[in-house]
Amino acid sequence: MAAPDLPELQLANPARETGLLVLDGARIGPHDEPLSVERVDVVESELRGVTLEAARPLEFRLRDTVLRDCDLSNIEGREGALTRVVVSNSRLIGIALSAAKLRDVTVADSMLSLASFAFGELRDVSFERVNLREASFMEARLENVSFIECQLEGADFRRVRLRDCVMRGSSLEGVIGVESLRGLTMPWADVVASAGVLAAAAGIEIESA
Repeated sequence: MAAPDLPELQLANPARETGLLVLDGARIGPHDEPLSVERVDVVESELRGVTLEAARPLEFRLRDTVLRDCDLSNIEGREGALTRVVVSNSRLIGIALSAAKLRDVTVADSMLSLASFAFGELRDVSFERVNLREASFMEARLENVSFIECQLEGADFRRVRLRDCVMRGSSLEGVIGVESLRGLTMPWADVVASAGVLAAAAGIEIESA
């Protein structure tokens, strides 16, 4: 996965009254008060300790961007685009990225419960130690996507299409749409731990002792 390509960044202080978060080669944060946004277009920049809030769906584009200790919970960025983005120690609970395109994205040590990537396209994406409880990947296309030590209870993978995807240290217990995970690669220990779920998805009845 390609890392963000950042130039020497200039400290910036976005105007709160415009509702536009448009950055190029800038660093912002930390901020004590949330930024109310109607459009997010961030290129070659870094956000630290920033909370974004939006009352309605918005244009959402991040390219060559780093987010640290940020809160983007409940942002609706449907059909947005994230390219060469790194997210760490952040809260994106309930973020709606349905039909969005993610390329070369790494999310680590973050909260994405109730997030939606439904109908989206994710390529070269890594989720590492991420809470993805009740997140939706329904009918999304995933290529070279990895889930490392993630919490996936209630995550929805119905009719997902996978290519070269991996889960490690992540249980399938409670996952919805296990039968759609054909082609997924898992370590043997994880397969054994998820044997009951996989048997149920294959229609195998387990005989009681």
